[in-house]
Amino acid sequence: MRSTVLPFSDTYREAIHFALLQQVPCALLCLLLLDGGRMAKVCGVAVLAFWAAAALIMARRPNSPGPGDIAFLRWGFLPLFALVVVLAQLA
Repeated sequence: MRSTVLPFSDTYREAIHFALLQQVPCALLCLLLLDGGRMAKVCGVAVLAFWAAAALIMARRPNSPGPGDIAFLRWGFLPLFALVVVLAQLA
């Protein structure tokens, strides 16, 4: 059985690894909060929004990501999470 290699640039690998190192502990901490699941839902929305945006970025430029693309993949989750928390407070 042959393995399939996705045609993405290798520069995405480090940025995705860094993003997962941020998201997994954040998600675990949000799941452990005793607030009836409110922060877990907020974190879930932020994670889904981040990976949807990451998929669009990677589909748009699979072989030559720009510096802004890599910066978003590395650091985009934290501001997005903060934005979703603020929006959840307003709702």
